[in-house]
Amino acid sequence: MKKTSDRFIIKDSGLILDLVSGHSFTANPTALVIFREILEGSPKEKIVKKMCNEFSIDSETFQQDLDEFLLELKVMGVYED
Repeated sequence: MKKTSDRFIIKDSGLILDLVSGHSFTANPTALVIFREILEGSPKEKIVKKMCNEFSIDSETFQQDLDEFLLELKVMGVYED
C-alpha cells in the first residue's frame, strides 16, 4: 500500500484535501475511518476485521464494499496496492 499521509489534509467533517493534485472530496464517517486506516498502512485484512467488529457487518459484504472503495481511490490516483 502506498503511504501518502503527508499528501492529505483530513477534516473531521469528512472533507479530504489532496495537496498534490489540488482536488478535494468528501467521505462519510465510515469511509473516513477506512481512509485513515489506509493512510496508516493497515493491510486490508486488518481493515475488514476492524470495521466488521465496529459496525457489526459480515466480512463478505464489507470486503466487497472495501474493494469498490479502493477501486474508486485507485481511479482518483490516491491508492496503489
